[in-house]
Amino acid sequence: MTLTPKRLLSALLLCCCMVSSLSAVTVRSRAIKNKALFAITFPGDSKEYYGKEAAIHSISKQEYITSGYRVVEINIATASNGLLRIYHSRTLQLGELQTAMSDGAAAAGVPSTIQRSPVPPGVQQMADRASAVAEAITSDTVMKEYPLATHARTIEYRVQKRSELLDLFDQLQKHWIKEPTYFKGGQIVAADESTSQKMEPRSLGGTRFIVK
Repeated sequence: MTLTPKRLLSALLLCCCMVSSLSAVTVRSRAIKNKALFAITFPGDSKEYYGKEAAIHSISKQEYITSGYRVVEINIATASNGLLRIYHSRTLQLGELQTAMSDGAAAAGVPSTIQRSPVPPGVQQMADRASAVAEAITSDTVMKEYPLATHARTIEYRVQKRSELLDLFDQLQKHWIKEPTYFKGGQIVAADESTSQKMEPRSLGGTRFIVK
């Protein structure tokens, strides 16, 4: 069946609505009366952050591995001494650290003695099960070790899914740079739902970001 321009537009709008509904983060504009502040709410009664938009110096995203974990994190640096760190981590899969070390040595032009050998299926299955158990246990719990590590000026949150973290960064970035979009009743909507065809800039101030 050939799609007419009208049908094609309807299909695209439906697709956009479906993507919006599957978003891992809910954005509520004008949810905070003090327009100088923004908030990030996480699942649970004890995980919420409020910040001042004008105090933000940078919003960054990075991914790295440690000796036992692969980590994706957002860092928000502000005018104060505190650093907001929101991250997702998972245990490394068998051979993942070995591969990273070998790749790093190759990139630096250093001959590597690390050999990549096939992993027996039984060993791989055990490693996968251990990874799944560790992921379930520490799904959204931040682990800190005092006084072995310095966390005094770091506010930390951990999210369950990598997609949640990436979506949160995308939303924070769009609001911080005030990327324009359509609004209806003060809330962001798709173009076909807007009461006006004029796009307006997003605003970090006054907005609440809710991580599901």
